[in-house]
Amino acid sequence: MGPHNAAVAPDDVDQTAALAADAADDGFGDRLDGHPTDIPEVPMVVYRRTLLPPERVRELSRRRPWRVVADTALCWAIIVAAWLAAAAIGTWWAILLAVLVVGNRYYSLFIIGHDGMHRRLFADMGRNDLFTDVFVLAPILSITHLNNRNHMRHHQMLGSEADPDRHKHACFNKADLLGLIGYLTGGSLAVNVFHVFVGQRSSKGKAAPATAATAAPSGAGSKRERYRVRDLVVLVACQAVLITGLTLLFGWWGYLVMWWVPVFAFALMADNLRTFAEHSHAESDAAADRHRLITNTPSRIERCVLSPMNMNFHAAHHLWPSIPYYNLAIADAEMRTADGADAITWRGSYLAHVWRYAKALPLPECRQAHA
Repeated sequence: MGPHNAAVAPDDVDQTAALAADAADDGFGDRLDGHPTDIPEVPMVVYRRTLLPPERVRELSRRRPWRVVADTALCWAIIVAAWLAAAAIGTWWAILLAVLVVGNRYYSLFIIGHDGMHRRLFADMGRNDLFTDVFVLAPILSITHLNNRNHMRHHQMLGSEADPDRHKHACFNKADLLGLIGYLTGGSLAVNVFHVFVGQRSSKGKAAPATAATAAPSGAGSKRERYRVRDLVVLVACQAVLITGLTLLFGWWGYLVMWWVPVFAFALMADNLRTFAEHSHAESDAAADRHRLITNTPSRIERCVLSPMNMNFHAAHHLWPSIPYYNLAIADAEMRTADGADAITWRGSYLAHVWRYAKALPLPECRQAHA
């Protein structure tokens, strides 16, 4: 299916305000680290009601914790099996295959953890955060409550300069081929890793923490988030298990080669490409901001590599973050037949979009706007 680009330019301010008041019904009212949100919402929020009625959103938002536990257990079982098989066989090709499997299955875990940042895995916030941290984020040195505020701001401010993830999909840093290659090969991830150690500037100029998985050059939040004793215990315990287990299996190089290499190459890099493709257009950011709600329907293999756990249905997730990953396909099917569905950009392959974007370069209007 080729791209369908329709402008998203609603001008009904009263309707926007009404939908903001109804936010608690469909996900944007989620509390950030235990505090109510105080972030204004961008105009495209009006499509949350026109594409799916609030009562249907509430039905699709019902949590199924058993599904989360089962999916998480299966992913970790495959990862451990790949490690054991590679250690038993001991050949270079077994190691290489295990790296691919570990990275890909961790990426699926990462998407589950993404729902955890939305507090959609379990109804109890403490249980949700502990599960997300232990089984998803702490293995890559991240903590839920230090990241969800920044991520929710991205949902609410998509299509505006206030989006903390704007550097991932905007064209100002990808206006030529060198910039695009630099981004897709991990340039932005290097920036994110830097922020892990130096903190991240908030909109008021104070430092706030970031992580290798979710940091952005310009941060969000009005106060400095700090690690708690509980966070440090979880981080140390998870890293100790990984270091000990992989060292016993493979030797001194196991932790780096069999954990961080697959995570970076097949999870974080894949996520880097996906987040670019799911909000970007080969045009100026001023024009692209009018239609950044995008859903992809790639091949089965591409979904497995770049958008596991239904994350390719990204417009549905962005409009209704309360809907868990296992119900996004249903939401996508229903919203396609609704009035106003032409407000969404419908695409096929992620890689095809990247190719089209690359062929459209350079984009002088992006350079001029950023100058």
